[in-house]
Amino acid sequence: TLHVPDIVILLREGSVFRTAYTTRPGERLDLPASSGIVRALAQRPEPLRVWFRDAPEWIRSLDGRDIQTLDFMRTQLLLPVPGKEALAGIVSLGPKLSEAPYSAIDLRLTQSVAAQMGLAVENARLAESLAAEAAQRERLNREIEIAREVQERLFPQSMPHAPGIDCAGYCRPARAVGGDYYDFLSLEGGRIGIALGDVSGKGIGAALMMASLQASLRGQAAAGHHDLAVLMKNVNRLVYEASTSNRYATFFYGEYDPASRHLSYVNGGHNAPVLLRENRILRLDATGPVVGLLPAATYEQGNCALQPGDIFMGFTDGISEALNEREEEWEEDRLIAAAGELRCASAAGIIHGIFVAADTFTGSAPQYDDMTMVVMKLAP
Repeated sequence: TLHVPDIVILLREGSVFRTAYTTRPGERLDLPASSGIVRALAQRPEPLRVWFRDAPEWIRSLDGRDIQTLDFMRTQLLLPVPGKEALAGIVSLGPKLSEAPYSAIDLRLTQSVAAQMGLAVENARLAESLAAEAAQRERLNREIEIAREVQERLFPQSMPHAPGIDCAGYCRPARAVGGDYYDFLSLEGGRIGIALGDVSGKGIGAALMMASLQASLRGQAAAGHHDLAVLMKNVNRLVYEASTSNRYATFFYGEYDPASRHLSYVNGGHNAPVLLRENRILRLDATGPVVGLLPAATYEQGNCALQPGDIFMGFTDGISEALNEREEEWEEDRLIAAAGELRCASAAGIIHGIFVAADTFTGSAPQYDDMTMVVMKLAP
């Protein structure tokens, strides 16, 4: 419309305004955001005429480099390209082919074009940012999905087989991945290892420590330690060395010998597992501190004899401390009462029934912690 042959458009990239379009041959410009030209446009968000005879104050305040820049661009009119919070760009227009000065109508037209350009630039950058964010979120979701699949493979894929023994376990993380851990190990002599842990925190960090805990336990169990206090001491040291100082886990590990019906165990600060025996309730309390917090922690081995019909039940506090909409806890008493009503069910049936009872209590309240449970049931 105005027949302007010399046009340069500079767009902000961080602390520099770079040439996005130009009709001028030669080297492309980089204009620092601290330059006098940028300051002048930021202070006066309107078109600025440029002339050097009887120059206005803002031109007289420019340094030599800014003057050379205006001369190179053959600038006669500077237009600010407004951004959402700061100047998004600059448009330099040279003389019109008619050599007539820019009129008031010309200024209104060019200012309107610059304003629309600023809106287009901001929208384009927002769209680009949203697309990059969406792509990053998709990559992150995929990585989390892979982590979830890997973690599921860390849980036992099959239960130990022994006459008169029914074992089951289940973990329902609060997020895609969690910090709860359970395991069943088939050991020499027909013994069965039972592990249950709860790593502090949630998410990827807790899941990584959970994997470290599993690897440490399986390595120590494979080494054939019969003194579980020593085994737990070694696991604690390995986990301590592999984790950060603010990470720890409550951890229970027991070994059951079906031949003698003898259960030996160590409990590193975990919720006491429960033995349901007819009308009695026995708790396997802690025999040492949490795992991974103190490098030289020591533990004691506990022992108990199981009887036909006994039900061993271990759980993490995500179940016993599940909250309903009124922020009331389900508590261990309700958990144990629910288990008592399910005594005739299989090990897997007991776990399913307890989760149903917990979900009924919590209602629509969100699950805030990982929920994990293991059950070993002896035939009557």
